[in-house]
Amino acid sequence: MVSLAMVVVAVVELVCVGLLWVRTARAPRVLLLGVVGLGIAYDSAVFGLGALIGEGTVLHGLSVGRFVGHALLTPLLVLWAVDRVGASVRWRRAAVVLTVILVGWGLIGELAHLRLVPRRFADTLRYAGETPAVPIPALVVTVVLLAAGTILWRADGLRFPLLGIALLVVASGAAALCPPLGNVGEAIMLAALVGAELVLSGRNSSDSGKGPAQGEPSDSRNSSPTPPTAS
Repeated sequence: MVSLAMVVVAVVELVCVGLLWVRTARAPRVLLLGVVGLGIAYDSAVFGLGALIGEGTVLHGLSVGRFVGHALLTPLLVLWAVDRVGASVRWRRAAVVLTVILVGWGLIGELAHLRLVPRRFADTLRYAGETPAVPIPALVVTVVLLAAGTILWRADGLRFPLLGIALLVVASGAAALCPPLGNVGEAIMLAALVGAELVLSGRNSSDSGKGPAQGEPSDSRNSSPTPPTAS
C-alpha cells in the first residue's frame, strides 16, 4: 500500500506541474518551478516503483538520478523565491551566487562520496545513502522558502505557501522514522508553491483586464526592483 501511495503522490506532483504550465504564463520563474516539480515527481515515482523493479542495477541507476536531481534542482527554488516576491537586483544576484554554491555543495560535498545501499520500508524498496548526511543545501533552501512564504503572506495575504513549507519541515523531520513522509512533504510544498503562482497569476489577469480606475495609478509591484513590504 505504501508503494501505491508513493505512485499516487508522483501523479499528484505531475498534475501540479501540468496545472502550473497550462494556467500561468511561461515566465522563467514558472519554468524553473515546473522543472523542480518534475524532479520531485521522479523521486516519488522511483520510490513507489522500487519494489516492482526489484533490487539491482536498474533501480540503483534510477536511484542515482534521484540524488542528482535533488542536488541540481532543489537549489533552483532560491531563484524562484526571489523572483516571486519581486526582490531587488542586489538580492537576485545574491540568489544566483547562493544557488551556484548550493549546487556545488551538493555535487562535490554529497554526491562525490555517495554510496547507495538497498533499504526497505513496509512494502517499498529503495536505494539510500549508506551514511545519512545532513542535507545542508536543502535546509538553506527551506529557510529561503520560509522567508518568501512570510513575504507572500504579509504582502499578498497568501497563507498557504508558508503553511506548505512549514508542513514540509515537519514531514522531513518525521521522514527519519517514516521515509515516505519526506516525499509527501515535498508534494505539499509543491502544491503550495504552484497554488501561489495560480492565485497571483489569476489576480494579475483580473487586474490587467479591469485596468486602473480613472485617477488611480496602475499597480507596478511586479515591475518594481524592490521586494514588497508590509504596510
